[in-house]
Amino acid sequence: MQKNLTIKLAIIAFVTVFLLIPLNMISGKIIERSQFLAEAKRSVSQSWTGSQTVMSAFIVIPYEVNQKVTVENKLTKEKTLHISKVSKQKFIIPDKINIASTIANDVRLKGIYKVPVYTTNLEISGKILLSSLQEALKDIAQEANGGIIGKPYLTTTVSDPRGINSIPTLQWQDQQISFQPGSKLQQNNNGLHAYLPSLDMNISEPVTFEFQLELRGMEAISFIPVGKEAEISASSTWPHPQFIGSFLPVSREISKEGYQAVWKITSFASNISDKIIKCENGSCDSLFNSHFGVKHIEAVDVYLQSERSVKYAMLFIGLSFITFFIFEVIMKLPIHPIQYTLVGFAIAIFYLLLISLSEHINFLLAYFIASICCTSLLLSYLRFVLAGYKQALGFSGLLLILYTVLYVIISAEDLALVMGAFLTFTSLAIVMYTTRNIDWYKVGEQLNDQQDELQAASEE
Repeated sequence: MQKNLTIKLAIIAFVTVFLLIPLNMISGKIIERSQFLAEAKRSVSQSWTGSQTVMSAFIVIPYEVNQKVTVENKLTKEKTLHISKVSKQKFIIPDKINIASTIANDVRLKGIYKVPVYTTNLEISGKILLSSLQEALKDIAQEANGGIIGKPYLTTTVSDPRGINSIPTLQWQDQQISFQPGSKLQQNNNGLHAYLPSLDMNISEPVTFEFQLELRGMEAISFIPVGKEAEISASSTWPHPQFIGSFLPVSREISKEGYQAVWKITSFASNISDKIIKCENGSCDSLFNSHFGVKHIEAVDVYLQSERSVKYAMLFIGLSFITFFIFEVIMKLPIHPIQYTLVGFAIAIFYLLLISLSEHINFLLAYFIASICCTSLLLSYLRFVLAGYKQALGFSGLLLILYTVLYVIISAEDLALVMGAFLTFTSLAIVMYTTRNIDWYKVGEQLNDQQDELQAASEE
């Protein structure tokens, strides 16, 4: 007696699983288009620049140390004393360092893809106290012990020097000094340096310096603050910042108009002294890896929103098929598996329309057009399947409400999973409430009677 009901449900289940094929194809297309966007970003970075990492400035003093080396003659066993010269560098870090970054955003086009880029104006300033400078110069004089002390210079690194828009000028005390290309650091020569006047141990006031650097980049900007106390600020009109790296800002303000963030780092937190000593000895990895900053992201981009919407496709198709089956049971209106399949395809095509339109127009407008197209198609088709405009209009209206709820879910940044879970729970609750009075054994008998009538009609 329940054989026909079981067969009917099995066919509906098979059609539902079969529709996973086009849905997976659409999901693969979304991933493919997302990869095209990533490739567009890589292409723009080759001609513009990529993410930038800027290290604040510090002083480098090259010098030579005379070392005594005893050489033994293997034949005569005679020992000879030689003096060899070893090149070294002394890094003097500022006691205080300040970096203020003002970021202006722009967009570059690569085909149909929009790639966000930026230009930042960096104001870098620092102060070296008398005690720090005199102690460093005294250490150099003692270690050099008659060796040659080279010309000191101020250095800073930039991960991609192609982004430097103009040649900055260093304000060193009361002097203005031009920067030259290259950081002159052995492990990373990308950057700038400026030769300084001779450093006198008998100076009477702290050393101060400042300069401005206009820099182009894409997506992210990071900082390496080389100083005992560092304060870094960044501001931009980008509404979706993601703070990255070793330190988070101590204060931040984020709104639709942009963000402002401030970091305050001390040598106790950054362990900068040990990193500088390691870098003096030729191992700068720990120094260059201690960066932090901000990344400009799209909180929910069109591909992520489209991918999220596809994940709810099976829910939409399942609810549609359940609704059809209820119509079939209550109104005794037979619906063929092919009609189930066509409705499933109509729902699936919504996601393909969505991704194709959203690449050219605003996502909300693309979503609206795709949902209206699909519901209109189903309305015109279902008036024949469900034998009337009223039933077709009710089904299309329900689907349009689901599309509206889905848009709210996929647009959410942090609550998407919670809202999706409640949508699924609510949908199940509605189905259970609607079908609570249906006698499924009786439904099986009705389907069996319908099958007998169809066989009898075919025999006649």
